[in-house]
Amino acid sequence: MRLFVAIDLPAELQDRIARAQLAVRHLKWTAPERLHITLQFLGEQPAHKREAIHDALDSIEFSPLPIRCAGIGQFRSGVIWLGVDQQPELEQLQQRIGQQLRSAGIGIEQRQFKPHITLGRCPVNRLSSVLEHVAARFYGQAYCFECDCFSLKSSLLRPSGALHHLEAQFESQTR
Repeated sequence: MRLFVAIDLPAELQDRIARAQLAVRHLKWTAPERLHITLQFLGEQPAHKREAIHDALDSIEFSPLPIRCAGIGQFRSGVIWLGVDQQPELEQLQQRIGQQLRSAGIGIEQRQFKPHITLGRCPVNRLSSVLEHVAARFYGQAYCFECDCFSLKSSLLRPSGALHHLEAQFESQTR
């Protein structure tokens, strides 16, 4: 099973972003219900490790933290993203998740943490022009919410896009 740990966006924020997702040639928008901030990517994990993963994540204590999303950027792969302000509390949560998973013997992707929300994908040769249109749509917009939980999700890759399934949710101590 292909797994990742994420912060899902509240429904009202999904709706606000969806209203900005008007047609842009060569861009495949991410469905609003799949918008999230990936904290850790675990990749393919065998079924017998599910309990260890759940226990590792369940042991993480954290307080609700404010999240602010603003600014448009890109990855060379053709991904266009909405930025997430880097803040110590978010980085500490991401690091604790990684440490707990590694301590439980779970392999995780080793990448520098760059919090973002994938808005869509486009062909690499169209990235510059598509990015211009998306940046204009989101210019001056900031999206804020309080994060009081994170999720373990599975992902099934399909030609039409990944299907995400909530496997477990982990709440802050003061929720």
